[in-house]
Amino acid sequence: MTDQLDTTGMMLGEMKGQLRELIHNLNTMSAKIDSLTERVAGAAGLPAKVKGLEDRIMMLEADKNKRDGAIGLGSWLIRSPVIAWLAAGGVALWALSKGRL
Repeated sequence: MTDQLDTTGMMLGEMKGQLRELIHNLNTMSAKIDSLTERVAGAAGLPAKVKGLEDRIMMLEADKNKRDGAIGLGSWLIRSPVIAWLAAGGVALWALSKGRL
């Protein structure tokens, strides 16, 4: 009978130890979850910030496209021989009308 009590006591001791280990693991996981919860709460405004940055990028890209288009048109006008000929013809007509030629 003493052997049976010793065996029962030993089993209860093992169960108690395992229960303490389980409680310790549960507390560790709880601390990790609390830490993650704080991080998620800290990042709550992140989607609004990303949306704001996307809007800003779209505005900057539109402005860049307008500038590139204006510069491209001006560059084309300066390099175009047809425009130069028209300008030269206009100056020649002006000079003829003023009697300078």
